Order: sequence, then structure tokens, then C-alpha cells
Amino acid sequence: MSKPEWIKKCSAIWKTLKVHKSGWVFMTPVDAEKLGIPDYHIVIKRPMDLGTIKSNMDKGVITSPSQFKENVLLVFQNAMQYNPEQHDVHLMAKALREHFLSKWEPQEAAITEKWRVHQDGGGVVMPSSSGKRQLETDVINENTPMSYEEKRELSANMNKLPGKKVGHVITLIHEKNPKVVMQNGEDPDEIEIDINLLDNATLRYLESMVRENFAKKKKRAA
Repeated sequence: MSKPEWIKKCSAIWKTLKVHKSGWVFMTPVDAEKLGIPDYHIVIKRPMDLGTIKSNMDKGVITSPSQFKENVLLVFQNAMQYNPEQHDVHLMAKALREHFLSKWEPQEAAITEKWRVHQDGGGVVMPSSSGKRQLETDVINENTPMSYEEKRELSANMNKLPGKKVGHVITLIHEKNPKVVMQNGEDPDEIEIDINLLDNATLRYLESMVRENFAKKKKRAA
């Protein structure tokens, strides 16, 4: 399953933070016990780190550019709030914040527009051998085994879902079986989902969700 274009753009900006000379400092959650700062979680109410942000993007937890921006800025805001102004971590956080904004602000409008287009169902569509075959409207028992052809059609139709639905699908599948959701080895901005590893009840649930979305979209167009 191809990631939405807005996610790819956010990921590209995230990567510039990762490779920054100070980026490693903010890649993992703050280990208050190991660092000997027992008051950290008293002062910082919403801990955040760059690694968690990337994981949340991959899982579909982050569902908009504004949420991505808020999370990234939170990382640096926390570091600057907890550490004194002349502390190395405070200075590194300030520099990375400026670096992020220099990359983000020129692209924010375009990224937001890509997100809006995807919310309206303008995502990438995978080719389906089912062609113009319409979704069947009859109710299928969740225990009815899904055929190879039905799985191909489901995979294709999931890519037609708007952004929020895609994020929900990825989160649902990851919760059911984390091994099903994988990054493409050749392109880390692509997510691969092996639906053959999903149980039949989950497949039928996804099928009904796709069917419901298409029905609502058709009704709005009428």
C-alpha cells in the first residue's frame, strides 16, 4: 500500500532531522531513570521524541500535517523547557527547531493541500484485476473464507479510501497482527500489507468498511 504524498513529504523532512548532527539526541524517549532526572515527567507532561513520531506516522496514528508539525515542535519545546538556556541539549533543541521550521514553512501549504486532496479520496490506486467489477451488496458471513480474487479487490479498494480511513486501516491491521504491516525494503516511504496473513474476520470487517465508505461517497455524489 502506497503512503499518501503528504506523508512522504513529512517523512522527507523528518529524515533531515534524523541525519542532522544533533538529531540522535532526540531519536528515542527520554530515560529519566538512566539520566538521573527523576523530576522529568513531573515537569514534562507530554513526552515526545523523533523515533516515536516516525513510528506513529507508519502506523497511521498521525493523521494530518498539523499533527506532525505539533509533535515535532513538542520534542524541541520539551527539551528547551526542561534544560537551562545554556545547556547543550537546550541549544541543540533550539538549533533543530530552527532547522525544522526552515524546511517545513516553505512546504507547509503544499503539504496541507496534498493532505486535503487525499482526505477527499485522491490517494494512489493500485491496479486490480477485477476491473470494473462492482462491490457486491449482499451480506457475507465473517466466517466465509475470502477468495484470492476478493483479496486482490480488497487490497485495491483500500487504496481508494480517504486519508483518515487509510490511517484507521493501518492501525487496525497493525493491532491485529504487527507482522502484516511492513516497510518496503526498496522504498521506506511505501508500506506493504500482506493481507494473506490476516484472519478472515478481519478481512471481512475491512471489506464491509470499504463497502460502507463507497456507499457514502456514491450517495454524496448523487
